[in-house]
Amino acid sequence: MTMKVEWKTLGALAMAAAMGMPVSANASLQTMSDLFVFGDSLSDGGNSGLASQAYPPAAPSGVVFPPPPYYNGQYSNGPVAVEYLWRSYNPGNPSAFKPSLAGGTNYAIGGATTGLESYSSVNPSTGPFAPAYAQKANAWQLATFQGQLQSGRAFDPATSLFVIWLFPNDVFYLNATGSTPGTASGLPGVPGNVSALVGNGINNIISTVVGLASAGAEHFLVANMPDLVTTPEFLGKPNAGDLTALTVGFNASLASALNLLDAQLSAEIVQFDTFATFASVRQDPAAYGIRNTTMQCIQNYAACAADNFQWLFWDGVHPTTYAHSIIGAQFRAAVPEPESILLLAIGLLGIVATAQRRQQQRF
Repeated sequence: MTMKVEWKTLGALAMAAAMGMPVSANASLQTMSDLFVFGDSLSDGGNSGLASQAYPPAAPSGVVFPPPPYYNGQYSNGPVAVEYLWRSYNPGNPSAFKPSLAGGTNYAIGGATTGLESYSSVNPSTGPFAPAYAQKANAWQLATFQGQLQSGRAFDPATSLFVIWLFPNDVFYLNATGSTPGTASGLPGVPGNVSALVGNGINNIISTVVGLASAGAEHFLVANMPDLVTTPEFLGKPNAGDLTALTVGFNASLASALNLLDAQLSAEIVQFDTFATFASVRQDPAAYGIRNTTMQCIQNYAACAADNFQWLFWDGVHPTTYAHSIIGAQFRAAVPEPESILLLAIGLLGIVATAQRRQQQRF
């Protein structure tokens, strides 16, 4: 069986790419003027700390949650992955990317689920601060974004990236309450099982992308779920197999749903494989400069400090800022840029030229 190739068509695509014209409905992100982030503690840029300070019982004493040695009211010992992503595009202006409670566009907050409810509001470790996080989840983040637009905030779709990284807290919320965490549109949760939880989470993420696209977003980076079983909190636990199965099932369903949506939207949806990224680090930590992949830095502070804080995990489930810098670099590598289109064009032109020479040699 032979394959007929339309070399004129392929050549036209190559020329279009070489001239900077899009070869599909998707376009590259050339620069980053704005970064909009919808997420949980893995992307929280300080909203958790700001929310705790605004809560009346804590405000007089200035107590911040999470407390030191957590950094800046965030769930690590320094900046998180999306902050490193921003700095890679804007090295001279890192402070322009701020948490939403400080007027910025990083809406992520610790405990956020894909829906209405926050795990932080029912997490025993949050203690007296739990009420400060009531319903501060994805629905709240989307409402904050819409409120900013209504107040006059504008963005350039061509140079703005929308990051969505959610779902682990949905699992924790179900385990704590027996219910799904509600919807991204603000509907309350209902009693459910793992299957219902996964379906609810996928629907919430898809509706988030659709809603943001309708507001003008053109560039998305959507990350899937890491394997929680490999974190210090869950390592070696008896239900490890079930948790991994849940993660794999969620990630597969999310990928399928995003692929279908990507074919329908004119926006670009880049899928980031968090699961594979963490697996790669664990398989060859030395290649990434990681010196420990199983222990919590915060519980072994002196040893971690002696390793220049180059451990994978800061606490039971959150990466160190060093690990976040690795993820941030991977985020940057995943976002298409003009250079990748030029390389595609060069490759296509080379294929066309070679094929044409071979055809000429036959006659």
